[in-house]
Amino acid sequence: MSGSKVVVIGAGLAGLVAARNLIARGHEVAVLEARARVGGRAVSLPAGQGAVDLGPAWIWPGAQPNVCTLLNDLGLMTLPQFEDGIFVYETAQGLQRGNVPKRYGDAARIRGGVGALANALYAALPPGSLHFDQAVSALDLTGNPQITTANGITWSGDVIINTAPPPIAATWDVIPAWTAPLQMAMTRWPTWMAAHAKVVALYDSPFWREAELSGSAVSQIGPLVEIADQSDPDLGQFGLFGFVGWPFTQRQDQVALRDATLAQLARLFGPQAANPKTLRIMDWAAEPFTATKADQTPPMGHPPYGAPELSHVICDRLLFAGAEVSQRHGGLIEGAIETGLDAARKAATLLN
Repeated sequence: MSGSKVVVIGAGLAGLVAARNLIARGHEVAVLEARARVGGRAVSLPAGQGAVDLGPAWIWPGAQPNVCTLLNDLGLMTLPQFEDGIFVYETAQGLQRGNVPKRYGDAARIRGGVGALANALYAALPPGSLHFDQAVSALDLTGNPQITTANGITWSGDVIINTAPPPIAATWDVIPAWTAPLQMAMTRWPTWMAAHAKVVALYDSPFWREAELSGSAVSQIGPLVEIADQSDPDLGQFGLFGFVGWPFTQRQDQVALRDATLAQLARLFGPQAANPKTLRIMDWAAEPFTATKADQTPPMGHPPYGAPELSHVICDRLLFAGAEVSQRHGGLIEGAIETGLDAARKAATLLN
């Protein structure tokens, strides 16, 4: 058995932020991560000297102070989402091109990808405080809280902060059992974007920009329903990304998905688009530490995350944090950071 003052479940942004904050307050922290990497959904694919995001990509600096403060503290830069040029709209009747107002407002991306933020947070933790391949299977909240992982290791702590997606946590063996209201709060809404697949295509040059195209498109044909530029010319990074509109069962044929995607990119942006140097498909619905079977069907619109039950202290020892716990920025990077900071403050109070 391994013990620590605070055990944080999950090394996504919320968990890393909570751990960093508690360690800065002088508390002993152990972070348990089911995967062999940090970041959770915040993972980026190297491109040139930069990276493109396979999960969340956007922040809105004008309305998200916590992520801006954190990026400044860690010395990370942002760049605005590129939308200059001609927008493409695809229907069964063909293509329409024209200039449209910016669709993403003041959206920005983190230079080096959101994965750079996760890696910077990880690098700031003391050596040995993060433990990989520790998928939680059981949780005992009677007396001194104990966590059992799938590989049979038991961890104990005075306070536990869970940042794993609530639908995942709902599957654990828990003593005492989750109350009916808490179980409902954890499973009422799917994890944001967990039902989706994202495609990233990398190129040697931004030929669409040279053709006065913005790289932004919306399609009623697919397989990609929304596409945007994900380039950083200063870092030699040129790419497009798109959200897949095919349902989970259909996109399991990744050869068919790849072929259809390349054909669509060529329709929208010209023949050069059919020959990326890298094409990466990231299907989050197939990620066992992100999605459950229920997540394979996307919600109709953005769910009203931030169930009050998830903001309470459970059994005087368990706290929830994560993007879906946030009442103001549910599902977003800012929400993960906001709730990580809040959970750290609450945990510090419980330890005093």
